[in-house]
Amino acid sequence: MYERLYAAVDTRAPEFTLMNENGKNISLDAFRKGKKLVLAFVRGVDDAHTGEQLDYLKDDYERFTYHGADVLAISDGSISLNKALRDSHKLPFHILSDPDCTVIKAYGLYNRYDKLIGPAILVLNEAGVILFRYEGKNPSDIAEEEEIIKVLEGDTQSRPGWPEKG
Repeated sequence: MYERLYAAVDTRAPEFTLMNENGKNISLDAFRKGKKLVLAFVRGVDDAHTGEQLDYLKDDYERFTYHGADVLAISDGSISLNKALRDSHKLPFHILSDPDCTVIKAYGLYNRYDKLIGPAILVLNEAGVILFRYEGKNPSDIAEEEEIIKVLEGDTQSRPGWPEKG
């Protein structure tokens, strides 16, 4: 059994270092360098659902960077699978490899059957504090990009009644 550390809204995101699709180590804090971050957890498989999530992150990448954020994806897949995904989808962001699910577990997203409970998105502020957390219930359940943009604009889950409709 492992110690379940739950990375909740309004807590500092657990630090980690993982290898990207080129085998280079990337640490969370060094990559962030004081900027906001959209942290996406994707399944380590090359299927339609993973492709859909990666493509929507790619399509909204410019909107995210406009609001001062960068994107990092994490999968339980191998470095070679992540390289193939990044190349085939022409992604402008890295996919980090977490094959033993250490980071997935630290973020409270582990499922012993599928490894990842479902696609997940976290938004971190410049200090590394989690402002938004979305856990998909199944492989096709992904966060709405408008929710992410609202958070990057300063509307967070910390506020009572979030999100306001209207």
